[in-house]
Amino acid sequence: MADGAHRDRVIRLVATHGPDVTRLCDACVAELPGVDGAGLSVMTAQRGQHVRHTSDRISARIEELQLTLGEGPCQDAHSGGQPVLATDLGHLAWRQRWPMFTTEALKAGAAAVFALPLHVGVVRLGVIDLYRSEAGVLAGDELSEALAFADAAMELLLAEQMPGTGERLFTQHAAVHQATGMVSAQLRIPMAQAFLRLRACAYAGEVGLDEIARQVVDRRLRFTLPEVDQQP
Repeated sequence: MADGAHRDRVIRLVATHGPDVTRLCDACVAELPGVDGAGLSVMTAQRGQHVRHTSDRISARIEELQLTLGEGPCQDAHSGGQPVLATDLGHLAWRQRWPMFTTEALKAGAAAVFALPLHVGVVRLGVIDLYRSEAGVLAGDELSEALAFADAAMELLLAEQMPGTGERLFTQHAAVHQATGMVSAQLRIPMAQAFLRLRACAYAGEVGLDEIARQVVDRRLRFTLPEVDQQP
């Protein structure tokens, strides 16, 4: 899916299923053939990993196992920032990669798990896990649709923490507007994308948007290509 089409699809998903992340995840399962359930875990530096949504008993077990064992596709997708598509958990390669997780996940009824990271640039917020009860792939249009759902979930998570639209925030908080312009220049991206980067950084660091903006304006925090500097 082209970038423009992907972005349009994300906007439609947010408008149709938002603002509730649970409703969006349930729609993802309903609309993707072959996907039997979904789980969403939020992962932040201060609070670690906590499970935000599971669609059924098996998805709840998948999230619990990864949280308890510290291994699995969710952990790898979050740390690597790329989708992890385990099409057959019974395959030797996945058993060797996650020996404890694969054994227990198969017992729970999951034969394939697809972990899609929720991130903006290199700011990582969590992971959405999709499972199948039978081995099989997630590719082509189905993968594109799953990635659109993941990006929509990310935007809903950000919106929960940063109430109000971007336009209203720009009007009310001069520092946010100024910082957005600076990030736009630093990363050479449009203002709307720069604002999303600011919100993601604030969410991941569990600090207020105004505080992140002040750090940018005071030049204590700088966004760089391709990486975002850590907060002091």
